[in-house]
Amino acid sequence: MSKDEIQFPITFVVFDMEWNQPISYMPSPVNPKDLPGEIIEIGAVKLTMESETCFSMSRPFSIIVKPQFYKIMNRQVSRVINKNTDDLKRGVTFPEAYDYFLKWCGDDYVLCAWGDSDISILKSNLKIHGMPAEVNERFLDIQPLFGRIAENTAQQRSVAYAVDFYRIPQTDDFHSADKDAYYEARILKETLTDYFVMCRKENANEDIEIPRLKHYISNPNLNTQYRWKTGVFPNEKEAVARALKEELHCPVCSELIKATLEWFSSGHTWMSLWQCAEHGPLTAKIRAKKTPQQEFYGSGQLRFVNGNAARYVQEKWEEKQKKGSETEELPEKCSENVQNCEQL
Repeated sequence: MSKDEIQFPITFVVFDMEWNQPISYMPSPVNPKDLPGEIIEIGAVKLTMESETCFSMSRPFSIIVKPQFYKIMNRQVSRVINKNTDDLKRGVTFPEAYDYFLKWCGDDYVLCAWGDSDISILKSNLKIHGMPAEVNERFLDIQPLFGRIAENTAQQRSVAYAVDFYRIPQTDDFHSADKDAYYEARILKETLTDYFVMCRKENANEDIEIPRLKHYISNPNLNTQYRWKTGVFPNEKEAVARALKEELHCPVCSELIKATLEWFSSGHTWMSLWQCAEHGPLTAKIRAKKTPQQEFYGSGQLRFVNGNAARYVQEKWEEKQKKGSETEELPEKCSENVQNCEQL
């Protein structure tokens, strides 16, 4: 394992949130697109590593948030988290709760959650309250890391599944923020334990290849995307070929980026991987879309990804390679080097 992989001691703040949602048949005080869920509970646990084998866990952090916008409990949410409208009448405001949470986190940590929905909801709540929407610059999504280390799969598993997988004693029900954060921290501990066992085997020259932990830690504030589309063409191939000619730059620093995995087709979508030297990996996708006049244009999207999403694209490419002769060539009129694609 390389020295830049992880530096000890390191603290992982595993957080989980519960949120209420708007009710479709009731007028909403805010646009539900701006606030898909209003946070009503924040829970967290600190998992600190002093070495590859030495872990310590804090007591759970827990705080109840009194909603300002969605004050009536959504019935479907209520069935999942076992809370009712009366429960929403207690707690502190979101700005107060978030301030308490940040002070509890400290200064140097990796923020962790199961999936990326908590980060998305957190940022929407920050924005709706007029607060800076930037969160901790280091974020680890435990879900794909567990899948890759425990089962070598990109399949998404639930917290309950991972708890059973590692035979973690289930002393409390799920869907309480502090309890879920505790279970997720236990899962992370077991996953990291397995990870470092694999690292030692790799260093012993055993026939094993593992993903790098640093590739699963990303900056959740780098959510800027770049989209482009072409003019119209009489067929899909020409539209895609023109879209492939786009020169791609980092959406944050505008530097020209390099392809780490050249364009390939996966069904009706063309995919590739890119790398910004400063801001990390990105994936690009292109599809041909049809106009009402039955013509075609190429539509592309470039966005930042974590290690698991990049691995997913890599696996799609490997699937194409296994098919051999079935692999589709780049569209006609597009050269092997997409940056030098000929003018159409």
